[in-house]
Amino acid sequence: DPRTKRIDSARTADEILEEIPTVKTKVEKDIDWQKAWRKYETLAKEALSTYPDWSEGALASLVATDLENDSALFVASSRPIRDLEAFANPRADVITYANRGLAGIDGNISTAMGIATHHDETFAILGDLAFLHDISALSNPTNDVLTIIVVDNNGGGIFSTLPQQGVEGFEKIFGTPHDRDLSKIASGFGISNEVVTSAKELHIALQRIHPTIHVIIAKMPSREANAEFLMNAIKRYKESVVL
Repeated sequence: DPRTKRIDSARTADEILEEIPTVKTKVEKDIDWQKAWRKYETLAKEALSTYPDWSEGALASLVATDLENDSALFVASSRPIRDLEAFANPRADVITYANRGLAGIDGNISTAMGIATHHDETFAILGDLAFLHDISALSNPTNDVLTIIVVDNNGGGIFSTLPQQGVEGFEKIFGTPHDRDLSKIASGFGISNEVVTSAKELHIALQRIHPTIHVIIAKMPSREANAEFLMNAIKRYKESVVL
């Protein structure tokens, strides 16, 4: 099969499935497992429910709640997609997209612009570094309805919750603060934008529909404050779980 040169160029696979197998048997539901899952999910929600009114978790929850039915949502890698999973209530009436792979910071604005060509209304949640990494995409904007919400915490927030937090040189190597005015940068590309500093302002901004690309820059509290809340929430959850 010549396709194996593309699928398994190193010829290391023991078996390659060329089609989805047909399920011939059904597995009975494990009621005890379902009960345990729901129990721990409830405990997790309780641990996370005390997030500040204006925080990265609150932003993810608010955006997911405010979206109109049948709109599309693109979520960038790193903290945004984790916050959406942790803080937002699931919705079946919103089409959600995300990139996968190690190079998750690449091409996020371009991806969102491509998605917007297929939907009447598209939203995207990006971290500030992901926004800056693909900023040149704004030089050739489409005429589709796309609202980009930028979580501006001046750097890479996810690393503040990982083991390397606090090591010597952390801020320069992992935090990577950009110290840039994202509103001025967006304006330099001729892109309409606004800055919000509270949940109320974000809610109002999300209600306005713009005819083309619009950027909402959400100025967030410090990365350190967000990391402290998350670590305390994880601690509370662990203390509440009895396996």
